Amino acid sequence: MRKKITCFLLYLIPCLAFSLCDSSATYFSNLPDNVTILVGDTCLSNNDLEVLDSLISQNNLEYSNVLELGTQTWLNGRLRFLVAGNYGNSSGVNDTIYTLPENFGNLTNLASLYLEWNRISELPESFSLLTSLSSVYLNNNVITSIGDSIGNLTNLYFLDIGYNELSNLPESICNLENLSYLWLFNNELASLPDCFCNMGIDWTNDDNGGYPFFAIGANNLCENIPTCINNTEHFELSLDQFYYSFPVYSPQNCDTTTVEIKDIIYPYQFTLSAPYPNPFNPSVSVDIGVPYDRHLRISVLNLKGQEVDIISNKEVFRKGNQRVTWHSENHPSGVYFLKFEDNKYFRIQKVILMK
Repeated sequence: MRKKITCFLLYLIPCLAFSLCDSSATYFSNLPDNVTILVGDTCLSNNDLEVLDSLISQNNLEYSNVLELGTQTWLNGRLRFLVAGNYGNSSGVNDTIYTLPENFGNLTNLASLYLEWNRISELPESFSLLTSLSSVYLNNNVITSIGDSIGNLTNLYFLDIGYNELSNLPESICNLENLSYLWLFNNELASLPDCFCNMGIDWTNDDNGGYPFFAIGANNLCENIPTCINNTEHFELSLDQFYYSFPVYSPQNCDTTTVEIKDIIYPYQFTLSAPYPNPFNPSVSVDIGVPYDRHLRISVLNLKGQEVDIISNKEVFRKGNQRVTWHSENHPSGVYFLKFEDNKYFRIQKVILMK
């Protein structure tokens, strides 16, 4: 028997008066280009649609249709893949996500989740209900906690929390028995759970594509380092922030050891402090450690990767510590990237201008 469907009037989604959907789903006669149906028809779960609706309304995103958010892949009426990173292009969201709604845990069939380059500070308690998740990409947010129940996500295979503000990890992370990739670099971790070395992760090797299975550089791990990662290269390794395409030497933030280790490993690379203040208005500074005189080009990119300003056009930076400052008076609020490059290497740091 045909059953009447539910229409999301708030976003004026085109609906048919009748369809083969039962009361738990809504039928769509037309889908936007960013939506893919892997298997099944266009009867889509009302629970999943309500989560997308909450995500839009809670963050004041501008969409006329809940299906327009990011890139979505559906399987048998359930949301399977969601790409909602703030990339500055059509594949992600059209504005910043600050919070995830509490009903986010209703996406119980979600397998892959991309939320990079937003301003998410914490995960809702319901996040631990997403037990179908296989891969999660949360890099470049401001996350301070992943919750005590992250260990419930036992199907998790890939967890990327790089470039956040994590100060600790819960003991339950050791329950992620299927986890093969764990990226924790560029956070504020000062200690790790006692069970850390019990995780079945390859602490020292890379995959066939050259990506590390594990990396935890640029944290505050200075004492009581677990034996499984102590004295490994991956203990001081991260990936470049902008493209995630090549490894970057990233020592732990320890005053008594950083310089000594750096002089032994990669003595030719320049080093950068974190941008400060960040967010900023109207100026942001970065301290540069230069091991020997060199030309440095320092530019500013927008979210689309377009160059919008030049701080240094291959000026000579003398050996020692230097400070560079970007004055942003002529630029609007938003996310920018400071790109530092010499003849061989480049590094990129994210800054946020808030006027």
